[in-house]
Order: sequence, then structure tokens, then C-alpha cells
Amino acid sequence: MKHGELVACLLALIITLQLSGGPQRLADAILNGRAGAVHSLIAAGADVNEADGDNMTPLMIAAAQGQTAIAQTLIAAGAEVNAADPDGITALMRAAGSNRVDAVTLLLANGANPNARMREGSTALTAAAFAGYLETVTQLLEHRADARTADQQGRTPLMAAAMNGHAAVVRALLANGANPQATDTVGATALRYAAARGHADVADMLAQAGAAWGDGELILAAEGCHAAVLDLLLEKGGNANAASDGRTLLLIASAGGCVDAVRKLVIAGARVNAKDKTGRTPLMEAAAAGSRELVHLLLDHGAEPGAMDDLERTPAMFAALSRRDDVIELLQGGRQNKAATIALESPTIKADKPMPKDYTADGRNMSPPLTWSNVPAGTRQLAVVCEDPDAGNPPPFVHWVIYNIPATANGLPENVPFEPDAAMPAAIAGAIQGLSGFRRPIYRGPAPPPGKIHHYHFVVYALDADLGLEPGLTRADLLAAVQGHVLGQGELVATYERK
Repeated sequence: MKHGELVACLLALIITLQLSGGPQRLADAILNGRAGAVHSLIAAGADVNEADGDNMTPLMIAAAQGQTAIAQTLIAAGAEVNAADPDGITALMRAAGSNRVDAVTLLLANGANPNARMREGSTALTAAAFAGYLETVTQLLEHRADARTADQQGRTPLMAAAMNGHAAVVRALLANGANPQATDTVGATALRYAAARGHADVADMLAQAGAAWGDGELILAAEGCHAAVLDLLLEKGGNANAASDGRTLLLIASAGGCVDAVRKLVIAGARVNAKDKTGRTPLMEAAAAGSRELVHLLLDHGAEPGAMDDLERTPAMFAALSRRDDVIELLQGGRQNKAATIALESPTIKADKPMPKDYTADGRNMSPPLTWSNVPAGTRQLAVVCEDPDAGNPPPFVHWVIYNIPATANGLPENVPFEPDAAMPAAIAGAIQGLSGFRRPIYRGPAPPPGKIHHYHFVVYALDADLGLEPGLTRADLLAAVQGHVLGQGELVATYERK
């Protein structure tokens, strides 16, 4: 052999050895887009169906990278188009999930199965729909990808697209037979996925296509502060007072500080003073969230700033927990505005002055005389409470509850009978004393710990109906019973300090 021929043979051998480094060398060539190297490796005997260390065949790598020309070379060399890795993922799925449209077209033209399933049941169409790749979705549908297929959890391509708000993909799937009423294993529809994520346009499209929906979708929208979805579903006849475990949509949205969602709900007729199982109202939730705008909105729509939960906490107390002085001030102003219609006075007690000892536990412990004027027209009944917001756990501590006071009364006489069974004075005949903080139906005067001034709020409520209130009500019971019936209220505050 001549020297030149020997050198040529040696070079050819070196090149062959370099190009025959197994599947990883072929994978590297594909990843780097080196079409010439791929040709040489195939010519040198590289196995076009041998998976690399990641269980990916050369065709899967080319498809995922969008190396369409290399993919064509591999197919021509015998690459198995429908080969799958241990998870059932094929080259088509990788191309679809990466939006490699040309690779998807090539694979489908060469026999790739558009309905092959991954181990967990999803298809190439699911992957493309989830990512919102409309052109890839269209290619798959044109090659008879099944728009109704579902994975092992019952999730369809339509649900995948709806979840991420891909309206154009949703439209394409519906046009190709996707079922808008399909449910997954937990009963969720594509519309529910859209509602939970706040995609109102998709939810509307699905509803028009016949997707069913109800309170569950409204609740998810409220939880997510999705005002646009709430508006859509309420306009379609949704129940503005739908509830989950006793919590209304308005309570849920208020707890999340969702101003726009709350606005939609109150306009749609949501009950502003509805309570959950613990007595909490939307206003309390808004106050706890520290949202001044939301508190203002609720007050403007009739929220009761003096309402109390089962632990006798008011909205202002919840605002204190959120450390929002501006919200507390707004709530106190709201209370004054709603209670300013009645002037409450006393011939013996002066506003913001020490209470005479006769009306305290250190004296005769008798109830003080009260008078009121400017009672609103339409008043059918009155009620009075005396409370100490500086005491109690939680505050306020209640010293007096008296209700069923006739509308003709212009006040309460001094020393209302102490004995529960004693007849009431003629001017307030029929009045009933409820349970004070001492758990007895009587007035009992102040007896605070020494060294601190306590404030005693006498509050009168004018009610628009004869509510037929039964004996034995606490302050919390009374306020719950009169909710929505308070025409006006007045307040007189006195102080007392034990030395």
C-alpha cells in the first residue's frame, strides 16, 4: 500500500472511531444542529433508535428541538416515529409540547399517532392545549386527534386550555367536537377551571356551548377575587347569595379584600349583613382585611357597623386586629351616621361625665332615667342596652338589656324593677329585661377594677317592626334579632372610676 493510501485509510479509521461514540454522540450532534455530523454518524452505523441516558431516542431529541431536517434524516434512516420512553412520551408529544409546528407536521405526515397516550393518559393534544399552542392544536386536530380524550384523572384538552385561559384553543377544540359538559374525577368541568382562574371570556364561551355551572363556580370566582367571572355568571342568573359551608359569596370576597368582586355582588343583591356560622359579617371580614375602600363600600350599601359575632366582637374590633386606625375611624363614623336620628339624654347623667354613684354597684345599683326624642317615623318598638367596651373578654361587658319597649314611650323611668317578675311601669308596659353579663335579667351598675376610667354606653334602637322578641335574650341575641330593622339609634356615654 502506498504511503498516501495508508494515510487516507488511517484518517478514515480515526473519523469512524470519532463518529461512533454511541447514542450520546448522536444526541449531541442533534442538539447542536449539526446535520452533517448526524449524516456521518448514521453512515458509520449509529443506531437511530437507541435511547440516550435520558431515555430519549434521536428522533425525540430532534422533535423537541425543532430540528425538522434532522428529523427527516432520522426517519429516512429507519427511526421509529411512534417510539415512546418509559413514561409513554413520543416524539410527537415532545414536538407538540414545545410548539415545534414543522416537526409536528413532519411526524404526522410520517405516521405519528396523534392519539397515543402518555402513561398518565394525556396526549399530544393535551400538551399543546395546556400551553395554548393554537397552530399545533390545529395540526393535530386536522390529523384526527381526539378532542374528547381524557387522562386518568378525567382531564381533557378542553379543560387544559380553559384552565390557562387560551380562548382561541378552546374555540378550536369546541369546533372539533370537544365536550363542554365533560367532568373530571372530582366533578370539575372546563368552565369550572376557567372560573377558578378568572378567565371570564373562556367561561362565557363554554357557557354558550352548553357547559353547566352553578354555585360552585361562583364560589371559586369569589375565592379568587375574579370580579369579571362573577359579573358574567350573575348576569346569566347566578345566585348572589350562594354559600359554601354557611359562608356567602359576599363573606368570601370580603375576607379576601376583593373590592371589585364585592361591588358586583352588592349590586346584584347580595345580603350585606348575612352572617356565617360564627356570626361574622362581610363588614367584619373587610375590617379584618384592613381594607378601608371595602369597608366604605359595604357601609354605603347598608352594612351594620354595630353588628356582633358570636363572641360579641364588632367590625371595629376586627379593624383593631388589623391595626388600621383609619378603618376604625370610618366604622365609628358609620355608626354615628346611622345612629344620629335619636337624641338620647338623661336628667341625672351628663354625657362624658362620671355616673352618679346611685346607678353603680357602689351605690343603690338602680337603673338611671333616660329620655329620647327625634324617634324616626315608622318606629314600632324600641330597645336599650348598656355596655362597657373597656371590659369583658371579649368586650364589651353588658350591664343592661331591655327590649319590647312600646313606641309610645319617650324614655325609661329611674329604677326599673329589679325583680324579674315585677310588672313594668305603665309607660313601658310589655318591656322585657334581657340577660346582662351577670346572666340575670336585670340592670346592674358599674363595678370596674380600681384605677381606670371605664365608659358606659347607653344605646337606644328604634325598630321598624313588632318583632315579638322572647324573654331571655342577650345583647348578642338582641342585635342579631333586630338586624335589618333598625330605623335609628342614639347613644349616651357616661364614665365611672373606682378609686
